[in-house]
Amino acid sequence: MKATSGPLIIAALALGGCASQASLTVFSQPEGAYLTEKGTGKVYGVAPATFVYDPAALANSKGADGCFRVKGFEARWVSGATAALELITLCGASTGAFNITFSRDPNFPDLEKDLQFALQIQQTHAQQQQARAAQDAANAALYRNLMVPQRRPVNCTSTQIGKTVQTNCY
Repeated sequence: MKATSGPLIIAALALGGCASQASLTVFSQPEGAYLTEKGTGKVYGVAPATFVYDPAALANSKGADGCFRVKGFEARWVSGATAALELITLCGASTGAFNITFSRDPNFPDLEKDLQFALQIQQTHAQQQQARAAQDAANAALYRNLMVPQRRPVNCTSTQIGKTVQTNCY
């Protein structure tokens, strides 16, 4: 079963600061749909995924309504369920962050497979986050050790020669 809609209009989210390019983050519900570009079949991996558009390139796809048209995507879950848009319409500035979510048809069979895959992705992300935290802690400890001067014992010997004391330290 393939859910296909007409053009979808996405409004830009307000960003603090100044962005120099537009980005579109494609989510899937449940997480983990494989994303391909409509028309080309180019595979982009598993949702969520972020696509970056150059403002100059977007200007070429600007419609009379001021919105930008970009190629759509197909989301395909492990169960075989799909959702697709031929064209995505981005309204707002040619810079900023846009989001879109493809939702799986809950009536398509094997929803449990897709939910299980989403859970596996979440568990993998949690493990990666733990590994990054451990690596960050190890790097911080290494940095602290490098920045703290190493204290070595100083051994000195003094010898008196007449009214003068000569001291040598090593």
